[in-house]
Amino acid sequence: MASPQGVPGGFDRRTLNKRLLLGYAAIVALIFVGLYQFDQIVASIYAYAYGSFPVIEGTSLEFNRWSVAVLNIVLVGLFLALVPLRVKGSWKAHGTYMGFMVSLFAEMYGFPLTVYLLSSATYPVSPLFSGYVWRVGQLVGSPLVIIGIILIYKGWKEIVFLRGTVLVTQGIYSVVRHPQYLGFLLVTLGQFIVWPTIPTAILWPVLVLLYYRQAKREEAMLAETFGQQFHAWASKTPMFLPKIRLPHGSKPVSP
Repeated sequence: MASPQGVPGGFDRRTLNKRLLLGYAAIVALIFVGLYQFDQIVASIYAYAYGSFPVIEGTSLEFNRWSVAVLNIVLVGLFLALVPLRVKGSWKAHGTYMGFMVSLFAEMYGFPLTVYLLSSATYPVSPLFSGYVWRVGQLVGSPLVIIGIILIYKGWKEIVFLRGTVLVTQGIYSVVRHPQYLGFLLVTLGQFIVWPTIPTAILWPVLVLLYYRQAKREEAMLAETFGQQFHAWASKTPMFLPKIRLPHGSKPVSP
């Protein structure tokens, strides 16, 4: 991955400070969201341990909490401050990411349209949906969100203080070539698993396609700029899915 462009002469240092301040605000947002996801995991484990599911499944869903929805949208929107815009058209993938989050939190905290359509007879009580969220969604989806958050941060950490056009291949970039895009996909996939909705089921495959196309455009630019250096890195580093190295047994020693 290429670092941000070099600082030109006469560069206003206040602009750089604002970018760093926004980046640190995004780090705080990552921490808040990560802690909330961890709390969801603990809550589900607690429900399993103490047999709380009958009470949970019989409780009405809370809605019309629009202030909470807006707060969550702002927090996950700040994540984008950690991702530099390198190629034209980057806004398409990032805009779809924000559309995903807006539709998700609007249903999670505002009005649960999908739940209403699937369980209108018992709404606002939905034992099947509530049971899924607590029994499966939070235990499977929340860890994916946390892993995605870590990838977004690690990708940012490797490039934030670099200046000049440099191909970054160390750290997390030695594991996958696009850790931040993978992080966004895991965050959105995890949130979808926690609270599945009809709009997000449509948007997530679109998001995958857009981030893949954006990654390919960036790599074309990197190949033109760095040539053999880029191709050598790309040949041994996967684009999104890290290589899983299985342990091999020791070879028998001949007598």
